[in-house]
Amino acid sequence: MNIIEKILKNHSENIKEVSPGDIITVNVDRAIITDMAALHPEFINNPPLRPFDSDKIAIIFDHFVPPPNIEISNRINKLRKLANLWNIKDFYDSGSSGISHVIAAEKGFLKPGSLIANTDSHTIAVGAFNTIGRGLGTPEIMNIIATGRTWFLVGETIKVNLNGKIKNNTSSKDVFFSIAKATGDIPNNNIEFHGDGIKHLTMDQRSSISTMCAELSAEFSVFPYDNVLKSYMDNINVYDYNPIKPDNNAYYYRTYDIDLGETEPMVALPDRIINNIRPVSEMNKTEINVCIIGSCANGRLSDIKDAAEILHNNRVNKNVRLIVTPASTKIYREALKLGYIDEIAGAGGLVTNPTCGACLGGHMGVVGDTDIVISSTTRNFKGRMGSKDAKIYLASAKTVAISAIKGYISGGLNE
Repeated sequence: MNIIEKILKNHSENIKEVSPGDIITVNVDRAIITDMAALHPEFINNPPLRPFDSDKIAIIFDHFVPPPNIEISNRINKLRKLANLWNIKDFYDSGSSGISHVIAAEKGFLKPGSLIANTDSHTIAVGAFNTIGRGLGTPEIMNIIATGRTWFLVGETIKVNLNGKIKNNTSSKDVFFSIAKATGDIPNNNIEFHGDGIKHLTMDQRSSISTMCAELSAEFSVFPYDNVLKSYMDNINVYDYNPIKPDNNAYYYRTYDIDLGETEPMVALPDRIINNIRPVSEMNKTEINVCIIGSCANGRLSDIKDAAEILHNNRVNKNVRLIVTPASTKIYREALKLGYIDEIAGAGGLVTNPTCGACLGGHMGVVGDTDIVISSTTRNFKGRMGSKDAKIYLASAKTVAISAIKGYISGGLNE
């Protein structure tokens, strides 16, 4: 069995082997509820009376921090009452919060070998930690809260070998674009990462790649357990976990090889990612007027650092609005201490509080009809960040920061 199949087996009862096509019932290690659940009346008005285990549930406010209108504010207040009613210790409200996947990693919820359920569609991000997780709908999360269990249809698993080392001018987002060009859309399939290049990838880089696998329609993605991940878990004082590696004879539906050294800065053109990716060098100085850095894909400290270093001794173009949103309170405070936020603000950028922000088009950067956006966020379909008439290009934090200075899509300050 491969890593994903073995984790599913380990969380089932009395099952010796898991194969593609199986429907398997599993116990979850951690259920995470975001403030998006407040939008569902069945959840906030008729919640489960008590959770299966309050110590295994986290409530994290990330999409609407702070609430953008009265209705959402009233709904979120009901979630606050629910957190008290259920005696949830892992409750992260405004001022201590951030994007759920990032908070989960910081707090040690994502233990290698574990299984996570979350109300957010990018829960596949947890795969960076040798963990698997899926975003699930509100009714299913309600069932999980009550029982601690859920079910999955086991899909085929694709093996992606990452070899070599990323060049300095490229990023993990560009690696994802290379993967997307190779695999195309893979609904109902999983991705398992292998290859000698993984040892050169930081946890931030692995998290970015794993997060974006949701845009391939993948069910699960997972990285192997290695010294980089072990060091991360040691640094947050988490030791009680059971990392999983594949069997030597593990079956994979398809195999793709990605040379990290051949990756170049790329962008996804507006409205979709699949079959819509181009090298930045082919963009012919496409003008933009909004630049966004943030989200579960690229709002981490390394992304904020990239932006600050690029903006050092430079200014945001007069025709551009640059919005930078750290992915967690911890990242925000560290970026503040290291001078990154001052560097960005001094260059004319706007740094917001930690939140999902502009990514979902709810607040903190809603775009208008005539806006042309380049963003390090996760999705670019019509209407994703506001107006359906806006054009949204996706790129790395590096490319977004450079483009903010240039006023057009660019992969280098000296172009």
